[in-house]
Amino acid sequence: MAIAKMKKVTLISFHEKKDQLLQSIQALQSFEVVDLPSADLAEKEAVPNQLEALDSTIKDLEKDISQVQSVLSFMQSYLPKTPMMKKLREKKQEFSLEELETEVSKFSPKELIQLLLRKEQQLDDLSDEQKRLSELEMFLSNWKKLNYNSDELQQMQYVSGSVGTIPQHVQNVYMQGLRQNDLLLVKEVYQNDEEHGIAVYFDPRDEQAVQQSLQENLFQNLDDRLNQDPSTKLEEVKQKLKENKKAKADLVEALQAMKKEEWQLMLTEEYFEAKLQRERSKQLLIDEKHLFIMDGWLEEERIPNIKDTLKGILPQEMYALMVEDVKDDEVDDVPIVLKNNKFVSPFESITSMYNLPKYNEIDPTPFLAPFYLVFFGMMAADIGYGLLLWLATFGAMKFFHFDKSMEKNIFFFHLLSYPTMLWGVVYGSIFGAELPFILLSTTNDVITIMLISVIFGVIQIIFGLSIATYLRWRDNKISDAFADGLGWIGIFVGIILIAIGILVIPNDILVNVGAIISISSALGIIIATMLGAENKPLGIGLGVYNIYGITGYVGDIVSYTRLMALGVSSGSIALAFNMIIGFIPGWGRFTVGILLFIVLHAVNLGLTMLSAYVHGARLIFVEFFGKFYEGGGKALNPLKVSEKHIQLKDQKES
Repeated sequence: MAIAKMKKVTLISFHEKKDQLLQSIQALQSFEVVDLPSADLAEKEAVPNQLEALDSTIKDLEKDISQVQSVLSFMQSYLPKTPMMKKLREKKQEFSLEELETEVSKFSPKELIQLLLRKEQQLDDLSDEQKRLSELEMFLSNWKKLNYNSDELQQMQYVSGSVGTIPQHVQNVYMQGLRQNDLLLVKEVYQNDEEHGIAVYFDPRDEQAVQQSLQENLFQNLDDRLNQDPSTKLEEVKQKLKENKKAKADLVEALQAMKKEEWQLMLTEEYFEAKLQRERSKQLLIDEKHLFIMDGWLEEERIPNIKDTLKGILPQEMYALMVEDVKDDEVDDVPIVLKNNKFVSPFESITSMYNLPKYNEIDPTPFLAPFYLVFFGMMAADIGYGLLLWLATFGAMKFFHFDKSMEKNIFFFHLLSYPTMLWGVVYGSIFGAELPFILLSTTNDVITIMLISVIFGVIQIIFGLSIATYLRWRDNKISDAFADGLGWIGIFVGIILIAIGILVIPNDILVNVGAIISISSALGIIIATMLGAENKPLGIGLGVYNIYGITGYVGDIVSYTRLMALGVSSGSIALAFNMIIGFIPGWGRFTVGILLFIVLHAVNLGLTMLSAYVHGARLIFVEFFGKFYEGGGKALNPLKVSEKHIQLKDQKES
């Protein structure tokens, strides 16, 4: 239960073996390739790899992946939707990288992508055409009563005319303006809320005066759009719309039958992603004339794996593998892998949320896990809520398949269900209702619960200070070990003895011993700070100021009262919901009452779990980590496969 021991690995081989080696290393999913140009190049006498050729390959792969994702999203919008429950129950298919490459080679990814891009373009064109035809159909429907076209009208020898629209008006001024003109004959074809469609006739000799009148009344000429018989044109448009609809339906039907192609695209995306990662890793290598050099980090326990992998694909004379211990000047650069047992590893998410430890620090996960369990349970504290959380997480783990990260998160909440139920027994609460037996009542024993919260807080703070003492002592910082850790533990122990001697077991000896320990510890902090400082008088001042930090510890201890506050508030809200349901008449409790019970308690359950999760983490981050933990490490970023659509086979199995 600690930080995994890492090794610096250097691999040297021939250029023609580069792709094969990178693929094999990628299959391990545990080797992080590091940037050699930032290392000691003078020692290796290597020339940085020419990145120009790689950039083009990487950009092409990124473009290919973008296209695959685009056409896959397009296709899936037409494919029958797989029910969520069914999708979760199906386990991802397993492939090795070689099997993935073989599977993708059975079809042409480029042709498949182009086929779907064409279909997408065809659908877009059909949609645009449908929109245009629909607008034209609406336009012609208005004019279908016009039994001639503008071309026929223009051919008349003694009569001229035009067709068009004028705006609709409350007082109909535009229509009246035209009808009152003796030079015009106006025939209304249609009207709607926006306009009048009209045909106007006039003597060709009066055209100039007529055009002025039409302009004054906002006449919009549509002769160019109505140069054919509207009713005949309308039938043609309707026929084209039918053809358009059929073509679109045929295309959609073809897309709905492309389930096989969907799987091929998923494999293609996985294949391109894996290849892209390998190409990007090449940017971190050093190329000489015939050889290349690769540096990286690997867990010590996985060194045999990479050795076996290399032996399996290359003769020993074709490569050189060097394994080195971590140097002191490399500590800040070493990637971090946390190693904990099954019951502690789910809490690594809490550590990661704050900051991963540096390589020379300790992994705080095993220390925070028991405290987080107690704190979460104390704040959520309800048998019913804990049972629901247990059932939901147990069912998810038993019947559904998730990726490793999600599985760990689900197991995390499964573990939290146990202290939730346990504290529910202590508080005698099940969905806000009181049990016949109650160890602590959230209504009558609030002060007791608050004291228990403070006691837990003091225990955690002392534990954090103990870890700080150990770390300073380990690093040979004896003065700091006392000033930042052991001295404060002494002050707390002394205060605890004083409190016991006054409040619990009245005893002057306990009070005096506690006072001596506290005062001695405070003086020890001042002396230790002075001894650790180069300027001794200044060190005394810093020591006195350090003692003033006790106000911060008081604030930390008070912060733990939230364990009481959240536990009591959650139970009180649940009780209030039950009282509301209790006001419903007897017959309604089994109809509306049941529905209200489910909805209200679901809301309270969600808020309770969220509050317990956030405030539990807050107590860990501020009150606990603040005593000894810095962090600042970076997670191992290995060359691996995305596993978005498939599961990579275990290296031994493949």
